[in-house]
Amino acid sequence: MKALIISILTLISSYSFGQTAYEKAMGKALGDWQAGKATEAIGQFERIAQAEKSNWIPKYYQGLVGITESFKEQDADKKQKQIETSKALIPTDEKELNAEWLVLKALALTSELTIDPMATAMLLSPQIIELYEKALKMEPNNPRALSGLADFQIQSKKFMGGDTKQECKDLEKAVSLFSQEKHETKFYPTWGKERAEILLKACK
Repeated sequence: MKALIISILTLISSYSFGQTAYEKAMGKALGDWQAGKATEAIGQFERIAQAEKSNWIPKYYQGLVGITESFKEQDADKKQKQIETSKALIPTDEKELNAEWLVLKALALTSELTIDPMATAMLLSPQIIELYEKALKMEPNNPRALSGLADFQIQSKKFMGGDTKQECKDLEKAVSLFSQEKHETKFYPTWGKERAEILLKACK
């Protein structure tokens, strides 16, 4: 999970003069997160989301910070609360759900599963896989969906057993897709490459 958080933070780029208020605020929030100030970052993203109601990006990052931080929480009750707070930010209207939101929801359920794997794996694992598969149906070349599914399957097979050749092939494809990724929308999610590279290296 540390590698995931590091990979997310690599999306923070240098800024130039002439930034809009939105860009400055997003840069500040991402900077706070990079500095380990997750609570401040979440608050900042929340304020931006309230000002940019038609823009899904700030709310997405608000949820992303909360979910990634939940992986580090050891207290089960606090962890569950963090997860539920972040999940509440994910749109419930199918029309508003894009592949990135689906990946985020899968990540939230994965964090929830880690609270008590023995009790929740049978229930949550199919849901997590379904979310990644749905994201890939929307965007077949989404590297976060492809690598996320491969990652989850590999971790599951460590306990359940099974061949991971296909997952390793998917990771190889995902790493290539990460390198090709380009988005016109500012602050569009681009995290995940470093985690995929680590997993791919383990495959070899």
